[in-house]
Amino acid sequence: MKRITLCLAFCLAACGNSSKPPPGPPAQPPPEQGACIKSGCSGTVCVEPGKEVVTTCEYKAEYGCYKMAACERQPGGTCGWTQTAELIACLANPPPM
Repeated sequence: MKRITLCLAFCLAACGNSSKPPPGPPAQPPPEQGACIKSGCSGTVCVEPGKEVVTTCEYKAEYGCYKMAACERQPGGTCGWTQTAELIACLANPPPM
């Protein structure tokens, strides 16, 4: 009987120490990259926030196409103009000035 009690005590001690540690906080997704912004004198350059540029202030008819165009993060992670059918068509036949 003494042997069974000793084995049971040993087993409980050994088994009690093999419990898993409590789970940590859930993994956080990578931080969201900031939105892209329109820059340049005529708003025709799509850039990262804080990376605004200065361009010459001339105006071309095709610049009107960028007023409604989407300046956003592209699949490679960089900022750029999303080449929608509307933007492509507008650039091919820009609105009158």
